[in-house]
Amino acid sequence: MLQVTTKTVYKLIQDGKFVIALGGEHSITAGVVEAYRLAYANEPFTVVQIDAHGDLRYEYQGSIYNHACVMRRIVDMGLPTLQIGIRSICKEEADLIKQKQLPVILAREIVTNPNWMEQALAKIQTKRVFFTIDLDGLDPTLLPGVGTPEPGGLNWYSLTTFLRRVFLAHEVIGCDVMELAPLIDSVVSEFTAAKLVYKLIGYQASARGW
Repeated sequence: MLQVTTKTVYKLIQDGKFVIALGGEHSITAGVVEAYRLAYANEPFTVVQIDAHGDLRYEYQGSIYNHACVMRRIVDMGLPTLQIGIRSICKEEADLIKQKQLPVILAREIVTNPNWMEQALAKIQTKRVFFTIDLDGLDPTLLPGVGTPEPGGLNWYSLTTFLRRVFLAHEVIGCDVMELAPLIDSVVSEFTAAKLVYKLIGYQASARGW
């Protein structure tokens, strides 16, 4: 599945497309990012992750391609990362963050530090950026339809303001929006996810003068 994802996205990149991958299962991000790594082999880019969870486990439930391992696969690719909104990690992940000195902006820092966006932007050291957005990075009171909701998280305007600032300051080469799990008798999560994708398209169009 990841090989098919990589092959498909790589062809889209070669065709000059701006790819926004949509998914329920966050593990496909590894295939999407691998396509960008191949396409930009000599041009480094940072993977900026919006997420409640670290997703840095080596393996989970018997698979190294579980959604809880997706950022570990990206770290193993040698790509720089920046995690935003994290509020649930295990000891293995905390040890890896410390060992590799991975930059992380915790959810509680977003609430207590008015300068968190400036500090986050300063941690992006490459011209190019790829966004992977797990919808549980948002506060579940705003978007409850996710597989693994966590209390807290970004509000709508904090998220969109940060995204827009990165689009203006860097060249965003692609994005994904992951882990939507619709709830019965409610469309708020689907609508919010769709509006977020609409915003991403608009930010790219505005930044690139389309």
